[in-house]
Amino acid sequence: MLTRTHSALTTTVYTVSTVTHHMAEATAIADDTTNLDSASNDTVILPGVAYAPYTADGGCKNEHQIEEDFSKLNGSYSVIRIYGTDCDQVALAHTAAKDMNVKLFLGIWDISKVTDEAQLIIDGVDGDWDMIHTVSVGNERVNAGEASAEDVVAAVKKARSILREAGYDGPVVTVDTFVAVIAHPELCEESDYCAFNAHAFFDATVAADQAGTWLTSTLSNVKDAVSGDIKKFIVTESGWPCKGLTNGLAVPSASEQKAALASIRKAFADNLDEVVLFSAFNTPWKAEEKATFNAEPFWGIDGAISSA
Repeated sequence: MLTRTHSALTTTVYTVSTVTHHMAEATAIADDTTNLDSASNDTVILPGVAYAPYTADGGCKNEHQIEEDFSKLNGSYSVIRIYGTDCDQVALAHTAAKDMNVKLFLGIWDISKVTDEAQLIIDGVDGDWDMIHTVSVGNERVNAGEASAEDVVAAVKKARSILREAGYDGPVVTVDTFVAVIAHPELCEESDYCAFNAHAFFDATVAADQAGTWLTSTLSNVKDAVSGDIKKFIVTESGWPCKGLTNGLAVPSASEQKAALASIRKAFADNLDEVVLFSAFNTPWKAEEKATFNAEPFWGIDGAISSA
């Protein structure tokens, strides 16, 4: 795991390998640019995308830079996920998204500062809760060994109470890796739906064109582990790097990324809006480290580079 100075989007080497994936034959891959329509109507189903508001040197993007980034995402995604409240990102993302047909997936990054970060969300949204898809409380804290499941659950309950008092009645969840969620199903059971991150690239037995099949198998394993009346499950991060070191059958490259994302789109064609792709742009402020196959800065879809 990497130590991050920002509440930024992350990629994760899973710290526990307790899940056996039963890989079916790889699903035939659709062209990544193909419109994927619902089986029941002609509405195009769009995925979400993860976004971080930081410049190449790790500074905060300004209003103009975030608006320029969002304009490039407009029309391609249903939800834009951000991870925290630093850099005034909630208010700036809200302003940038106002004229787009998109919702925001917001985040409280530091579970020890729930009250402060919840207030920044309340102030940044300024009552416009209809634009908010979800508020997450923590990202991969249990998987990272930085918090107990009990602490995260308590933070979710506290955040929900504060946000409900402010008029928000949408989902409040915590996000962790599929490994952490399977080991601690209470993370899902205390959330308003089950939210988890899962990257096929970190499974050395999976090639890019199997990413969608791997993800559906992983989702099935999560569902088997979680009890209660949870009916909704959302993959809150899944992607493939376009550069880095090879991890067994998992090869990072532009063509392999395209194959992986096409496989995910094909596998989730009927519910693609329940997948958040990782990520909108490359993240050059991150270090290249062998622990994450030197790929950490290079998860931008199509190798996309923000002008900032």
